[in-house]
Amino acid sequence: MGNAMRKEAAVIELNTTANISVNHLIPDSPSFGGITLIANIEKSEKAIANVQYTERLWGKSRSQWMIKHLTCSQADAWTRLRQVGAEMSNKRKALSGAKFAYLKQQANVEVKKEEQLEASPANRKLLGIEIMEIEAELQDSLSLIEGALKEVQSLSEMHDSLTATMGDITEAEFEKAQTRSHIKRAFQQALWEIREGGRIRAGNQEYIEQCGISVSYAYKLLNGYLEQEDAAQNTTLLHDFLEKVSIELEPLADIQLDILGFNPDVNLELTYDPKEK
Repeated sequence: MGNAMRKEAAVIELNTTANISVNHLIPDSPSFGGITLIANIEKSEKAIANVQYTERLWGKSRSQWMIKHLTCSQADAWTRLRQVGAEMSNKRKALSGAKFAYLKQQANVEVKKEEQLEASPANRKLLGIEIMEIEAELQDSLSLIEGALKEVQSLSEMHDSLTATMGDITEAEFEKAQTRSHIKRAFQQALWEIREGGRIRAGNQEYIEQCGISVSYAYKLLNGYLEQEDAAQNTTLLHDFLEKVSIELEPLADIQLDILGFNPDVNLELTYDPKEK
């Protein structure tokens, strides 16, 4: 590890249990429980420290289960991969912002320490309190940064797991897979509506037609699947059905584009291949 990297690692050192003590600045007046205010503050700080480790357990916005089952649970692998990429992009931006905010606040502490050298006694005391306040905020922010780091690493593992089974990961392959991806999505949403109300609502009828598929034919296929679903305990049958129907109906999308007057071929000049650098 180079000197610069060692320095940065030292700057962002996680210690969420550290305490910035300001008790000596608070008046020691009588309080509840027959003890003083300072004694109650100290008891409360011990109580906080006793539970504070839990911030490290769920100090992130989502669990690994939530990311996998809820956020990135689309029926098509390419759509799941796209969602993983979008989530990673959001976390990258958040981490970048958090890192620079942290470093700016650290620099702010140094500025205030310099100001203390020339300040009056009262201002020196105020600046000292402001420094302690910033340092406390910096400690709190580290647990949030750690939570984001956990999500980033979870998303990276999900990316690797997906791409290991998908072949070439290029924009061209993504574009080619779009038809089947949208058929799966349209049919899955239509299934939800048929289960709920016995019919496909206008929005998903439009979606199915945009994929080039007759809504009546789609309705027939969906009802045929639902007749088999009663015996299913998991979603294996569902995903098998969506995969098969997307393969069967994929050619209809090109017919739709012919009707609309568009070229169905992917323009490879407008696509990105990570291998070409």
